Amino acid sequence: MSMSKIKDKELDELLAELDKVGADKAEEEDTRRYIKTLRIWELAVLLVLAVSIFTLIKPEFVIPKGDIILPVLVAVVIIGYIFFLQKRRKYISTILLQDCNVEKMLGVQRISILKFRNKRERARNFYTMIKTLIMGGYTDLAQKYIDKMAEYAEPHLSRIYGAILKMEVYLKLEDFRAMGREMAEMKRINKEERITPDILQIYRSGAVIYELASKWDMEEYEALLKMLEKVATAAEVTNLARVRASYYAYRVAQKMGDKEKEQTYKNYVVENGGTTFYKKELASAN
Repeated sequence: MSMSKIKDKELDELLAELDKVGADKAEEEDTRRYIKTLRIWELAVLLVLAVSIFTLIKPEFVIPKGDIILPVLVAVVIIGYIFFLQKRRKYISTILLQDCNVEKMLGVQRISILKFRNKRERARNFYTMIKTLIMGGYTDLAQKYIDKMAEYAEPHLSRIYGAILKMEVYLKLEDFRAMGREMAEMKRINKEERITPDILQIYRSGAVIYELASKWDMEEYEALLKMLEKVATAAEVTNLARVRASYYAYRVAQKMGDKEKEQTYKNYVVENGGTTFYKKELASAN
């Protein structure tokens, strides 16, 4: 057995642990079908582009009215391909950012990690999967995948994502000292290494999380609540961001003894929190 096949088998076994937390099987099958259809679309795009280039080089081989038919065909295929990708992105965004469905997202990411072999893309899929595990409250499994990510994905990206994800884990565990260590690592990476704009955005998000955690640790509850309420009431944020902010706003209001705000934020999380730990925890709270 080749090394790549051995590695694939190891990865498959590693991701099988997602069954323990209920990764959605129907979503896994749907993702497999999506990837097969994606390959067909990619082949169609390559074919029409290849034919277009060929006719430019060898115009004598153009079929009658081909100068009209071919551009239309190219446009139809490329527009169809873009529409197909956008529809899928919208669906994935709905699962995670609006419905907050942990199990469905884990089903998507499990197959995506296995089937998309590009290591940069695999790193991004690992990041989303681990973030989803943290959102579901599965911090032990999340930490295991953080440690394993660099073995199967692009090492540089894995290190950057790993520092950010560890901060998320430590926030859940309320280990603020460990969060400080990871924040220092993130600052070092941002200062010394070239990072892309999408990762810079994640870094900035991590910096805000650390600022909020620091205020919690220092018991600056009034300032913290104002920051959380700004997110929880902003029109442009996703439902997931609002649920998360409302969860922590509930906990701060509880510390401050503000029963009205405590109940308001609890109600929002319970009604809109999907299958996240935010909802599970507050649904069982007195």
